[in-house]
Amino acid sequence: MDSFPEWAEKFYEMYSSPYLPGSDSARARVERGLPLVLKHLPRKGSRVLDLCCGAGAYLFPLEKAGYVVTGLDIQPRMIAEAHRFARKNKSKASIMLGDATAPKFPDGSFDAIVFLGAPFGHFSIDQFEKIAFQAYKMLRHKGVMLAEVNDHIGLFLSGMYQRVLYEPSDDKDAISIHTRYDAEEGSFNRLFLNLETNRKFKGSFHIWTPFILHHVMREVGFELKSSESGSFGSFSKLAVYKKP
Repeated sequence: MDSFPEWAEKFYEMYSSPYLPGSDSARARVERGLPLVLKHLPRKGSRVLDLCCGAGAYLFPLEKAGYVVTGLDIQPRMIAEAHRFARKNKSKASIMLGDATAPKFPDGSFDAIVFLGAPFGHFSIDQFEKIAFQAYKMLRHKGVMLAEVNDHIGLFLSGMYQRVLYEPSDDKDAISIHTRYDAEEGSFNRLFLNLETNRKFKGSFHIWTPFILHHVMREVGFELKSSESGSFGSFSKLAVYKKP
């Protein structure tokens, strides 16, 4: 990615709470998801890379669980939040600003890589293929990659996709409205309205589903070990892949 889209920066500014370590919403999400993650990671003490770590909602609990952790994210504001949390809590996590499509780690640096919080909506298939290729190189022999993906197609077909959605963030009231489906790009757009500040912006999300993810990972060379419900409910999956 050449840069993080401006709309996405606004999105995470408006909805920062679920991604900030220590917040009630982040804690609740990680309490649901962490047990699923831990059962698929290698032994404690292993080196784990949290790609697109945000402010470290999963990064610091993984460190507390006994792993040597590194976090990488392209958002300066989120990385600054992660550094603040690390200083306050005397964390030894390695936290750095960087692009997941072009990370600068030597081959074989990690025993496991996690890609959590269902960040796929920010990446096209081509962009994620670059991420998967880099992840394959960064993993040691028989290393694992865990990826949490939302099933957009399942959501649409179920009839549960909401064209107008109330999306509270902390004490702020906000709504989002479906505005466009782009069949050529494989994306859908939503208009976000912050009712407290009158701010608005449009966001474009790439459409993903588990079978697309599995195809990309197989093409790169990974083997699928398992796939189960993720932390975002019935329309999310936690997929586990192994580097042969």
